[in-house]
Amino acid sequence: PVHVSRRGLIQGAGLAALPVAAPALGAAALDPKDTSARTPIRLHLNENPYGPSDHAKLAMQGALDEGWAYDNEDHTALRRTIAAKEGLKPENVFICEGSTETLKLAGLIFAGGKEMVAGLPTFLSMPQYAGRSAGEVRWVNVDAERRLDLNGMEAQVTAKTGAVYICNPNNPTGTVVNPQRLRSFIETVSKRTLVLVDEAYIDLCDDPDRTTAVDQVKQGRNVLISRTFSKIHGLAGLRIGYGLGRPDVIRRLEERRISIPNRMGLKAAIASYQDNEFLDYSRSMVRGCVAYTCDFFKTMKIPFVPTEANFVMFDTGGRSVDFALYMREKNIYVNPLTEPFENWVRVSMGRMEHMEAFTVAARGFFKKT
Repeated sequence: PVHVSRRGLIQGAGLAALPVAAPALGAAALDPKDTSARTPIRLHLNENPYGPSDHAKLAMQGALDEGWAYDNEDHTALRRTIAAKEGLKPENVFICEGSTETLKLAGLIFAGGKEMVAGLPTFLSMPQYAGRSAGEVRWVNVDAERRLDLNGMEAQVTAKTGAVYICNPNNPTGTVVNPQRLRSFIETVSKRTLVLVDEAYIDLCDDPDRTTAVDQVKQGRNVLISRTFSKIHGLAGLRIGYGLGRPDVIRRLEERRISIPNRMGLKAAIASYQDNEFLDYSRSMVRGCVAYTCDFFKTMKIPFVPTEANFVMFDTGGRSVDFALYMREKNIYVNPLTEPFENWVRVSMGRMEHMEAFTVAARGFFKKT
């Protein structure tokens, strides 16, 4: 395991890029040669500018007149819809305010006052909450291919371990672990502690059905899967997510939940979840931007990590913050990382015109350096 500063961890996982918040992403066509006098381009938060879908928008509009009423029916309907698609029962599904609520509750409930094992770098919501609840995090660096080191993580599991956190695809590296190795890992480790698999980006990866660990839930293992409507569905601002697990695991989350998701978000999620045409379109557009951006890095001979998410991690050759500040001067926001990747930056996928603007500005930076 390794030990790094809390500030480094936060920045390394993409939770705090630079201190100034970015305005909304402009949807108008851009001139990639001129980035000086427009709304900043948000390429730092892994958002999906192609959502919400038209069906989700219609569902939200229909919910406006019902905003006065507490919701229960839509909450139940979304649980049933997700359970049916995943081959589970409603009691296997936890509906929450973005996947962050699942991660934080799990960190508090299962790892608070205990140890937990996590990769580095990774997304920090669960490790942070475990640490704030008197837990100790045992960090394991990613391997040479920037994948989570499952062998190293398994070696860190002790009798004190309350949970193991696996973000797959991982944020900020964009890599996935071998599906068969993940299954053998869960089969072994879940006998000793909870394994939480964060699948926020699962719908964007090359083979979601092969990558997901849902089959481990069906087999009754001590595993919890976290998902969100913030990525492929483009509903980040509505804060809707869900967890999948054994009924006893889900009940523990329900007992500690703080709130119920909003009615408008629930209706939008139900509509988007069943809108396969939009999901295919969204995936295609995001993957197209990924291919374009990776081709740019190849042409410029800039080291990068092949990704199965909606972002790319690349090596600036110097301090990541220098590149981020340069891009901010061009009205483009990216996410600088810190140890153990202090020269690396994570760039999220916007629309194609935003990525064209990014490559124009980035080419200027690398020519200067």
